[in-house]
Amino acid sequence: MPSEQTRQRVVRWAGIAVLGAATAWMTLDARGFERLLKALAPHESSWLYPTKPLVTLMAEQVWLATAASLLAFVAGGLLGALALTRFGIAFRDLVLSAASLAQTVPTVALMALLVPLTGYGPEPVIVALTLYSVLPIALNVIAGIESVPPEVRDAATGIGMGRLQRLVRVELPLAMPVIMGGVKNVVVINVSAATLGAVVAAGGLGMPILAGFHDYNDAYILEGALPAIALALLLDRALTVRPRWDVR
Repeated sequence: MPSEQTRQRVVRWAGIAVLGAATAWMTLDARGFERLLKALAPHESSWLYPTKPLVTLMAEQVWLATAASLLAFVAGGLLGALALTRFGIAFRDLVLSAASLAQTVPTVALMALLVPLTGYGPEPVIVALTLYSVLPIALNVIAGIESVPPEVRDAATGIGMGRLQRLVRVELPLAMPVIMGGVKNVVVINVSAATLGAVVAAGGLGMPILAGFHDYNDAYILEGALPAIALALLLDRALTVRPRWDVR
């Protein structure tokens, strides 16, 4: 008889496989996806966004979300680590307040404000999503490292580890599940939020959604929304898989 843990693992991977297959099918099988859209919106006269194929829109969507998430991971990680140093702890509240301020500005407004500096295209979207994502990652880095038991730090110090060595070999591996929790939330949010990039001509799955809104075409809206939802759910499930570094 399989254990409960084995059953949960099988269910989790089955869900990931189904979501992955659904995302790939909607992206690659244009004719099949068009038949689904016809069934969902039979009153429309056109069902697929004519300007770009869905595979190109999906590639642009993945690029926007990936670039913003990677930049946020690097900036948030450095910010969180800086806030834990002897030098940075004095500026911790100031740094986190600045990052928090970026989250208070609506993403669409921030993109519009960036357009005069960066021009139209993917740049304002990536910058806006990065600024919006830095704070959750920085907070998770701080929370994860501060959650390491003091006796573990003392033991690492006792066997001769320096501060940097203790951080890399002990604190970060133990803090990684908490850090990855923040990364997962940021990635999932960025996949959905990147659809807003259509308003600054950044491409992605927001293009058919915007066209559907403009032309009152429900099929275009579904064409952009359904793959974005499937991709976000796929990443949410995939990044929930317990990694090798989770030793707890």
